[in-house]
Amino acid sequence: MKKKVIFIYPNLSSFVRKDIEILNTQFEVRVFEFAVSHKWLTLWLLFKELVFLIRFVPKSNFIIIQFGGYHSFIPVILAKLFNISSAIVLGGTDCVSFPSINYGNLRKYPLKWFTLKSLRYATVLIPASKALVEYSYTYQNHDYSKQGYKYFDPKNNTPYNIISNGVSLQKFRPIAGVTRKKSFITVCTNLDNRNYRLKGIDLYLKAATIFPEYDFLIIGKTLPGFKIEVTSNVKHIEFVSNDELPAILSSCTYYCQLSLSEGFGVALIEAMACGCIPLVSKVGILDYIIGESGFVLERHDESLMIKVIEKALKSDVQALSAAARQRIVDEYSDERRRVELLGLINSLV
Repeated sequence: MKKKVIFIYPNLSSFVRKDIEILNTQFEVRVFEFAVSHKWLTLWLLFKELVFLIRFVPKSNFIIIQFGGYHSFIPVILAKLFNISSAIVLGGTDCVSFPSINYGNLRKYPLKWFTLKSLRYATVLIPASKALVEYSYTYQNHDYSKQGYKYFDPKNNTPYNIISNGVSLQKFRPIAGVTRKKSFITVCTNLDNRNYRLKGIDLYLKAATIFPEYDFLIIGKTLPGFKIEVTSNVKHIEFVSNDELPAILSSCTYYCQLSLSEGFGVALIEAMACGCIPLVSKVGILDYIIGESGFVLERHDESLMIKVIEKALKSDVQALSAAARQRIVDEYSDERRRVELLGLINSLV
């Protein structure tokens, strides 16, 4: 009989769906979605989660939780009580604090307490990058000079195992027959005042005004009440299906990820796999992900951004496009994540 795994997640994103598919290949997976549409529903969801766990934990062998937060505390406590292992997959917001843009679990109580206690009591942590553990932050001066959960909780001794996100190399690839224009693209979902700054859309649109001869594309849903003011060379598409995305990425030369904070960068590796040349901010491990295949904005500075873009426009486009694709093939395939994730869980079940 298959071992039984409980999987708890906040929303069914593409990478959550992938992890569930990976787990289903070897385990019997029971899922619980902790999707908070309104803050006042948090207590109700915690109660529903508790009922779910009381029912299934005694019959399960392992609990895996996507991200730390309110929803991760009860599972790790019950895992200890029933003497089974638990893991928290760390993604970004659960490991940082950016008060200047009201971002990060660790910027306020009681969310900070629930997050850090969860990370202490879990059997193992699975960060997508070393930057989620601790790293020096130099991109701007308005927030902490270091980020990562160990910076905010130095006494946390929970073992961690870094497992990078991956991308389907068959699905995300340069699409034959699609003409690649010398244009720019960025992807950001749930755009509002905070995410507009967090994902660097402010700098991206500034670049569009400075380089009016090039097209700039934004893909991402805007939340109610928020609107993007675009110029004639900027196109905003609210929604593109995952199946349509590779062709659109293949039609653009440069992918921009100018975020103030980034736990990993799934959209970035998808774009690189399609042959887009990356332009990234120096946050998290974005500069490591791109290697020698793209360009890095060292600080949140408009004049520096202009120089980076000018350098990119003069680069050997074909060579860098091929290098970007190869970088993902070598380091960030979904097969590599599958092997590492299943290997870790099998060692703990």
